[in-house]
Amino acid sequence: MKTTLFTYESPAGTFWIRPEPAGRVQLGIDRHKLKTYGSAKAAARAVAERATGWQEWDTLKDAVAPARLDGWKRPRQSAARTSL
Repeated sequence: MKTTLFTYESPAGTFWIRPEPAGRVQLGIDRHKLKTYGSAKAAARAVAERATGWQEWDTLKDAVAPARLDGWKRPRQSAARTSL
């Protein structure tokens, strides 16, 4: 099980950010792992800039993602554990 730090529900699916070793974080969408980043802030910025590597999102024109983490949901501790 992995701890989910942040989630963002987009029209293309639910993005998530999870901790990784060496202080990095993993960005993913639904059940797919995407890229790793040096911070959760950098991962959220990649989503906002459509630079995730997930083509369905990166080419979507009509949706606007939050540029900052305060626009993402932070799961409660009891709901923060999930498995892929």
